[in-house]
Amino acid sequence: MVQVESMVLEFQKLTQQVDKMGAYLAAQEVDIESKLEIALRIMEAYADPALLALVHERVQDAVEKDAGYRGARPLDEPIMHRYLPAAPPASATIVATDGSQIAPDRHSSSNYYLLNTGTIIIHTGSGMPPTIISEPYLFYETGYLQTTDRAPITAAIVSARRTVAEMAALAENAWHQRGEARPLLALLDGPLLFVMGKDVPDRSQLLSIYFGAMTRLREVNAGLVGYTDRPRSRFAINMLHLLDLAPETVSRSSLANDGRLEGIRDIALFATFLDPGERSALFVQMSPQNKEFRRAGGDSHEIAFFYLNVAGQGEPPKIARVDIPMWVAENRELVGELQVLIYLQCQELMSRYPYALTRADELALVKFDEARQLDLMIQVALNRQGVFNSRSDKQKGKDAARSPRTRFEMR
Repeated sequence: MVQVESMVLEFQKLTQQVDKMGAYLAAQEVDIESKLEIALRIMEAYADPALLALVHERVQDAVEKDAGYRGARPLDEPIMHRYLPAAPPASATIVATDGSQIAPDRHSSSNYYLLNTGTIIIHTGSGMPPTIISEPYLFYETGYLQTTDRAPITAAIVSARRTVAEMAALAENAWHQRGEARPLLALLDGPLLFVMGKDVPDRSQLLSIYFGAMTRLREVNAGLVGYTDRPRSRFAINMLHLLDLAPETVSRSSLANDGRLEGIRDIALFATFLDPGERSALFVQMSPQNKEFRRAGGDSHEIAFFYLNVAGQGEPPKIARVDIPMWVAENRELVGELQVLIYLQCQELMSRYPYALTRADELALVKFDEARQLDLMIQVALNRQGVFNSRSDKQKGKDAARSPRTRFEMR
């Protein structure tokens, strides 16, 4: 019998590569600083409230030219204004939902996938303990596991269905809280603009459920929020690049990149002037997805957003993007309440991430051992029906390799 030690990552072979990576990223930081100075100069040039109409004209001109503009359009607030948080409400109701999935696995005992949504309901100012809800859904019928051409579904399709399940669960639980303390904050992790590929077989049905859930939230005047931590979006940078161009040069080719602002992101821009707790002006993302939202749900379903510095006092900036539907954006009192509630949620954890979403993630997460236990339950159920399936030998080997054991025995 021969004992074989498990292999480990050979860090000494990475030393030179890591050093080169550090030098490369440091050079990029210098480049970003110089580009940020340019971006701020452009922004300051259009910061006067009297110039807001001109910004709208420039954006509309790009849209009418069908120039492929995918940047921000300000609502009715000057593009460089910043807004202090409102006074915290004496009481509020916070409903936060997140989800996780076990994707189909051809090495498993059977073909299935699992969606699990976790929801926490917090009644601030009441002294009541939070309510926690976890809802697992098992999908095993052939119709759920195949595309229209009978190919196995992809992880992206399962992810799309999970996103819809999250919105549906949030709307359901917020509806049951419609008589509780206001404001009612309905919080999701990630953007509200739901991008779903054309290859999703039940795309139309999923969109209908998603928009229906949004409508239900609007009917109870919930403050629906999609929270994105460390967003990579460039909507405001795209807008500044457009403003930097001469109107006669605006075209698909000139908007294909961000010109002398290429490589910087919105969070770097807003980190330069938003203090802790402050939000940016409200913007709308000009995109095909947002057009679809407006077309399907009406103007109230169009998605707006603002940036929020959730850092604690004296800490380096930490910029998050907060997506809200137009029915929320039009209620500035509600916007102010959501702003301060989200900020206070982020102060409860040193990670500066909303406490409610952290708890919802914990409720939704399916751990590795739980996934294996589910697979074992399914094997037992199949055995009772006279079907004797098991995990593939390949997967059994992988499971063993990923267990705490460090040695394998070979005969």
